[in-house]
Amino acid sequence: MKNIHTILSEYGITVPDDKKSDFDKAIAANYKTVAEYDKQAGKLTAMTERAEAAENTLKGFEGKDFDAITKDRDEWKQKHADLEKKHQEEADAREFNDLLTAAIGEAKGKNAKSIIANLPIDELKSSKNRDKDIKAAIAKVKESDGYLFDADDGGTPPAKFTGPRKDGGNGGKLTKKDIMAERDSVKRQKLILENSHLFT
Repeated sequence: MKNIHTILSEYGITVPDDKKSDFDKAIAANYKTVAEYDKQAGKLTAMTERAEAAENTLKGFEGKDFDAITKDRDEWKQKHADLEKKHQEEADAREFNDLLTAAIGEAKGKNAKSIIANLPIDELKSSKNRDKDIKAAIAKVKESDGYLFDADDGGTPPAKFTGPRKDGGNGGKLTKKDIMAERDSVKRQKLILENSHLFT
């Protein structure tokens, strides 16, 4: 793009040096180049398009309660967060139960419910090393209550009834009544497990 002074000189017009500054200011205040015009026109077009888009958006909200819209949005966000949390908790519970079941099976547990009742479940659920801690907890139960596990895997052999017999001459076989008469709750529980056929 040619300078204004170059264009003037091509037509034999020369602006004195001491007047050039004032001349340039006058030109800038009253005239724009084609490039400047296009730039301003582009900005105006973009502003017009944004204004139209905003107007159309506002029209879409006509007759609607903005507080209600905000409330609905927040409710849906909370529902989504709750659903994600629920799915995560369910997946976590499945993983924990799978580890627990596998560990009890590996330890040759005979009664999973009784073994689980003796485990610190909440503590194991929050453990950062569940697999290791679950196995360690089951090992402790096995040590204290070996009758809950098969003897061929190191569990304590089934306890034998050593108290006075009250079988009424039935050949030494225990009856349900004999077992329930046992005052020691631990021995009674062992006898119930060993003679479960009497309680079915």
